[in-house]
Amino acid sequence: MDFSYASRGSLVQNLRRTLPRPAYPRPALVALLRARGYAGRGSPQLIVLDVFDAGAAAGLMCRFAVAEDGDGSSFIAPLAQVALQRRHPAARLRAARQR
Repeated sequence: MDFSYASRGSLVQNLRRTLPRPAYPRPALVALLRARGYAGRGSPQLIVLDVFDAGAAAGLMCRFAVAEDGDGSSFIAPLAQVALQRRHPAARLRAARQR
């Protein structure tokens, strides 16, 4: 088994234990949400619903919903485009992985 595959699997499992959890979109994701009409001037709060590994080509992905949106639609984006709250233990796991 490849070490990077095993460590990604462990990270996904650790993140899934903390779901659902609030997060904020990074600038590229804010632009996408604005283009689709889901974000106003400020950065909307997101709720991460699921985290999964999409393989070597796409990496770690997440499914999220916009917290202020009442229609219940969800989106899929790379986990790197979502900023998890820093105080949460899962955010520390992700920060350690990026170092």
